[in-house]
Order: sequence, then C-alpha cells, then structure tokens
Amino acid sequence: MKIISRQGILFGLVGTIAAAMHFCCLLLLVQHVQLKPVLANPLAFLCAFVISFIGHYHLTFSQTQHSCLQALWRWLCSALAGFGLNQILFMAGIKCFGNQAYWWLWFIVTIIVTFLSFVLGKFWAFNEKVNHEASND
Repeated sequence: MKIISRQGILFGLVGTIAAAMHFCCLLLLVQHVQLKPVLANPLAFLCAFVISFIGHYHLTFSQTQHSCLQALWRWLCSALAGFGLNQILFMAGIKCFGNQAYWWLWFIVTIIVTFLSFVLGKFWAFNEKVNHEASND
C-alpha cells in the first residue's frame, strides 16, 4: 500500500507539472499564435508528453523492468489513448459551450482522464515488478 501511496503522490506531482505545461502551451497557442483551441490542444499535448514520460519513468514508476524505449512506446500508447478521450471530450465541450470556454473545459477533461492514465501507466506502460517484501512496509 505504501508503494501505491508514494506513486499516487509522484503521479500527481509529475502530472501537475505536465498538465501545467500543457495548459500554458494551450494558452500561448490560442492567445498568441491564434490557433483554434481544438488545433492547439494536440500541440500542447506533445509538449506535456515529454515532461510526463521523463517524470514518470524516472520518478513515479522508477521500479519498472522495461527498457526506456519499451516504456516510452507503452507510455506513448497510453498517453495517446488518454489524449484521444481528452480531445473527444474537449471538442464536445467546445461544440456545446463555444471556444471561449476552452480553459475550464480543459481542466474538467484533464481531471476525468487522469485516473485512466494512472491505471494504464501502473499496470501496463511501466508495469513494475513489485518486491512483495518491500510492499509490506
């Protein structure tokens, strides 16, 4: 249980940093580059993905038995699944509430997708080999 608690905290920390990067890039691309929110969101995702992978590989799921390349491939697939859901919900929200609502829609959608990302990261992308003796601490 201690491992999951530690991972949850680290996942939240790394995820918050990556989400902040995503949101800042989204704002920059929409407000200064004048991209539509539904086009800016995928570009912002790519910026956040780099931070997310590095943080989760080296901190959150550092006990992974996967090579960096294998974990990168799996995390990319997991992140793309999460982003696909993110983008579908984001586009539906924009359609219902308009482009002016992009910032609060982004927050709501991000919260929804976070749980899925943790599950995919823990049980598939980084799939750690847990030392049961250490997990009883």
